[in-house]
This record gives sequence, structure tokens and C-alpha cells, in this order.
Amino acid sequence: MDKTELLGIGCGLGAAFFQSLSYVCSRLFIKRHQNNILALLALSHAAMGIVSIPLAAMFWPASMPPLSQYAGALAGAAGFYLLGQFFLFAAIIHCEPSRISPLLGLKVFMLTLIGVLFLDQRFGPAQWLAVLCSTLAVFLLSYSGRRLEFKFVALGILTGVSYCLSDINIKALVDHFRFLPTILHAAAMATALCYILCGLVGAAMLLLRPADATRQTWLYALPFAASWFIAMIFLFSAFGTIGVVFGNILQSTRGIVSMGMGFMIAHLGFETLEPKASGRVIAQRAVAAVLMTAAVALFLI
Repeated sequence: MDKTELLGIGCGLGAAFFQSLSYVCSRLFIKRHQNNILALLALSHAAMGIVSIPLAAMFWPASMPPLSQYAGALAGAAGFYLLGQFFLFAAIIHCEPSRISPLLGLKVFMLTLIGVLFLDQRFGPAQWLAVLCSTLAVFLLSYSGRRLEFKFVALGILTGVSYCLSDINIKALVDHFRFLPTILHAAAMATALCYILCGLVGAAMLLLRPADATRQTWLYALPFAASWFIAMIFLFSAFGTIGVVFGNILQSTRGIVSMGMGFMIAHLGFETLEPKASGRVIAQRAVAAVLMTAAVALFLI
């Protein structure tokens, strides 16, 4: 395993942790502000857009490629991502974060199919087995509590498909900036451009819905914005170093991370955010963790 793979694995795991944290923050906002997902979408992306401006200025290269070269990838990365965020927040209304996070791990299976059918990608037997293990882990994690509503499952699938299309464009966008000194520079530049565009969308939404921009809504939206933005820098870096499918397998470990966070939150007394799990559920989650670990190992063979 070379340094690039190690860096990619570290970035993928970092993305998993901060995304899991962001789901808890989004659940807190939605509980506090009567399921106002549009407010969270607008406020968080306006905040991330503001932060992205100095980040882009910091990494702006002297020989910036023309916009026409990367406009398609930028629009696809931002557009499908925002659509996925809308579906995600709608799903969070119906279920606790620790069950949403693993369900999104189905992205691994979706991305593999998209890669084989439309992008002429090829995977070996060990990699297909890795995809199978991660998918089985997703089902164990997602169906380890109360029965999932059809509406929640449908929203989870729509979120996953939207994110898949965004991920493919993210990889293409990062590749446009590979001439920068390191892959981390390229990922930071791509992240900044993507979230400047998302920030413009968020600002436009706030102009149409000024009542959403109160002191309290800003205070509750900022933790989500901060944790999500950090996760995206890690994720863009992972896609740039180890590819979209393996990056998503690592990102899918957020299901295990979310379960751990859910356990802590429930036992600290915040059961409105996360209910306590039974012994059977904890055992299923342990098996899922083993399967997810096996998936990561198999993909490295």
C-alpha cells in the first residue's frame, strides 16, 4: 500500500466521521425548527459559500483553466448534490440519523453498476465481493431497529442516486485541478468552487424566504454547515486519490460511526434524537461492522 492509498483511506474515514456528525446536527435543527428543511438547506449552504470564497482565493492558480473546461463537472457536482441534500433532509424528518447514514451506503452498489454499465469500468472478483459485503452491512445497519417506512426507503434511494451522479462529477472536477501541487490542493479548490455555486443557490433561497434567516436558525444551522464542509474536503480528496467506488466504501463506514454516535446520544438522555438500541440490534451492528471492515480489506487486494 503506497502513501497515496493511505492518504485516500484516511480522507475517506475522515469524511465518514464528519458526515455522521453532520447528520446529528441536521436532526437537531429539524427538531428545533419544525421540519423546516428549506431553511437548513439555504442557511447552511449560504454559510459554506461564504467560507469557500477565501478558500478559493487561497488556492487560486496563476494559470486557471477556462470555465468552459470544467463548467459541466461543476454544475453536475453542485446540482445533483443539492438535489440529494433536499431528499436527505426530507428523509431525516421521518427517521433518526443513525438509520439514514447506513442506508446511503447503497451508493456503493449504485456507483458500481453505473461504472460498469455507463463508464466502461471493470472490477475484479475481490472488488465485487467487497461491494457485496458493504451492501449487506448497509441492510443490517438500516433494518436493525423498527420497521422502515416505504417513504423513508424511497427518499433514501433518491438521495443515493443523486449523490452518485454528484460523486462522478466531483471526481471529474478534482481531475481538472490535478496540475496543482498536491491532490489536497486540487480537492480544496474543487470543493471551494462547488460550494461557492451552492452558496449562491442558498443566498437566492434566503432572499425568497427572509423569515428563515433569524439569529436562532443561523445558530442551529452553523454546526451542520461546519461539519458537512469539513467532510466534503475529506471526501473530494478521497475521490481524487482512490476513486469514487473505493471512496464510497470508506465513506459507508459512517453507518458504523453513526451507530456509535447514536448509542452515546441515547445514553446521554437525548432519546428524542436517538432511541436506545436492544441487545439484538447491537449484535446486528457488530456483524455489520465486520462486513464493512472486510469490504475495505477486499478492495485493497
